[in-house]
Amino acid sequence: MRETDFDARYRADPDPFEVASSWYERRKESVVLACLARQRYTAAWDCAAGTGHLVHALAPRCERVLATDGAVTAVSIIGARNAERPGVTAELNTLPTVPPAATGCDLVILAEILYYLPAQARGELLEALPASAGEVLLVHWRHHADDAWLSGPAVHLEAGRALEAAGWTGRVHHVDADFVLDSWVRCP
Repeated sequence: MRETDFDARYRADPDPFEVASSWYERRKESVVLACLARQRYTAAWDCAAGTGHLVHALAPRCERVLATDGAVTAVSIIGARNAERPGVTAELNTLPTVPPAATGCDLVILAEILYYLPAQARGELLEALPASAGEVLLVHWRHHADDAWLSGPAVHLEAGRALEAAGWTGRVHHVDADFVLDSWVRCP
C-alpha cells in the first residue's frame, strides 16, 4: 500500500476525485441524503469533507455543519464552496482526532475516509465519536484502491462490529455496484 498525499492531490487539482462531474459521485450523494434518518439535524460533522460538495448539499438540513479535512488545500476549497452557507465551518483536522467543535453534533459522516486510516486510527476514531451523535453514516467505494488499507466492504464490516459492540444499531445497509453505505443509530 502506498500512502496518499492528499494536500498534493488538492493542490494539483481542486477536484481530484471529480466530485463535481462524475455520475458515481452525484448518485452517491443523492443516496446518502436519502438514507439519512431525519429531515433536520442540529449539527453534523463531515470528517473528511474533501471538496465540500456533500457539505453544501447537507447544509440546508442542519443548523450547523462542521466540515473537516486533513488537507489544508481541501479546507480552503470547502470554505470557498460553502461561503454563502452561514452554518458551515471548515476546519483543518487530522483523524482520528475529534475536534472540539464536533461536540454536540448529532450526525457524523464518514465518507470515503476509513480505508485510508491504519487499523489503530480507525478504532480510535470510532471509539471517540461524539457522545451527542445519534447517527453515523458511512459510505465508501466498494473497490480496493492501491492507496487504501482496506476495501469499502471490509472497512464497513470492521466498523460495523465496532459500532455494534459500542451499542449502535444498524439502520440502513445499501450496496451499490460501486459503493457501500451503512447508517447506524445510537440506541438509548
